[in-house]
Amino acid sequence: MINQKKHFWPPSDPAVVRTELINNTKKGGSTLRTIVVSLVLLSLLIMVGIIGKVIIDGNDQTQWGYVAAILAFILSATGGAPMVAIAPLIAKASWARPISRIAHIIGSVSIVNIIIMIPILRMLPPLIVDGTRRRSIWFEAPNYSPHFWDTLGLIMLAITGMALLYSSSIPDFAVMRDSSDGIRKKIGKILSRGFIGTTVQWSKLRMRIGILSTLYFFVLVFVHFIISVDLSMSMVPGWKDAIYPMYHTMSGIQGGVASVIILSWIVRKYGKNQNYITINQFWALGRIMFATSLMWIYFFYSAFIVFWYGRSESDAAWLDLLIRGPMMYVFIIAMLCSFIIPWWWLIWNRVRNSFNGPFIGAIIVLIGLLLDRIRLYVPSWSVNPKLIHDKWLTEIPKILYPDIWDVMIFIGSISLVFLIIIGLSRILPLIGVWEIHQLNLLSKPGKFMKAHGIRVAKPD
Repeated sequence: MINQKKHFWPPSDPAVVRTELINNTKKGGSTLRTIVVSLVLLSLLIMVGIIGKVIIDGNDQTQWGYVAAILAFILSATGGAPMVAIAPLIAKASWARPISRIAHIIGSVSIVNIIIMIPILRMLPPLIVDGTRRRSIWFEAPNYSPHFWDTLGLIMLAITGMALLYSSSIPDFAVMRDSSDGIRKKIGKILSRGFIGTTVQWSKLRMRIGILSTLYFFVLVFVHFIISVDLSMSMVPGWKDAIYPMYHTMSGIQGGVASVIILSWIVRKYGKNQNYITINQFWALGRIMFATSLMWIYFFYSAFIVFWYGRSESDAAWLDLLIRGPMMYVFIIAMLCSFIIPWWWLIWNRVRNSFNGPFIGAIIVLIGLLLDRIRLYVPSWSVNPKLIHDKWLTEIPKILYPDIWDVMIFIGSISLVFLIIIGLSRILPLIGVWEIHQLNLLSKPGKFMKAHGIRVAKPD
């Protein structure tokens, strides 16, 4: 129940919804052109940074930790976003319909991860080094199995994310075909694939979205597993942690929720979509992000307690490398931003039931996510490659600061993510037209005694 005097709800007239949302893809102006040009120029920095780092650092593996951290950060901040649409779809929760398209669009930018992975492949050590197989999850696999499966996993995630976005957009392409002109009409005609809204077509569409959603979830967990193990844990001798991959996945879902909140806030405020993205979405997203913050500390503590009480040489080395060593202050700030501050901030109903409260919390969470990935990946890559066959880490590397090339790669990667999102928003409405229509058909606001709530139909 939503206890507020005024209840916000999207327009119920299908013609109004169709016109407003489709027209939003045509809006631009000098401000948008300036932003796009700036993002294009900034996106080029990713190539400049990679080329400069290859030339300057050469084959020095210890200098590539920040690039691996950037890859893990973008994977975590974007890969988990579609789960905001997938989980409510499974639960038949209608509140997520206005932001489902936003979640799918964020998940489709995984192509950026593939670009960053290219130089990482060059520096990732093979399984057999100096005639000896190093410790990893690939026990008797071919020599370059991590290179192959990590790349294949990222490609599968990108393809699945784009397929999920396309499948969920077919009805809107049909609307574009029927209500637009010029190039948009041609695009809509090609991509709608003859969709006219028959019962059979809707049934197949729901089945296709359900299958792709399930596949995306499994691929997402698989990618987090192999990336976290191959690009961090297996780089450190003696680091054995069965919970770490799930911690990596859970914090990635937390980052995905935060990204959806931030983009929803931007789309609502600057896209003039106040009638569609309402307090209902931010209220629900705030609760989800609060829950994921609690899950963050649960998975972290479940792994940490084993090393803390184990006190073996390998356990002590893990603590010195990632917790109380050169990255101690990064760890403290990461924990503050990933758990303590979001937990304290989002525990208040007044904060969660607002537009700016979850938005501020989401920014803090993404800062914590970035620092947490730096804490995990930079020390792992900084370990001396000559020690990779030791039973445990005997030499803790000193703290490594980012150079100009690392900063360029980070700025270029973030700019490319936003550039892809803006490009997709010029083709597709950031809020699904058919999702709003079904929201109005299945759910209606109403008053129950002194409180306001939503009556939800469950036709299936």
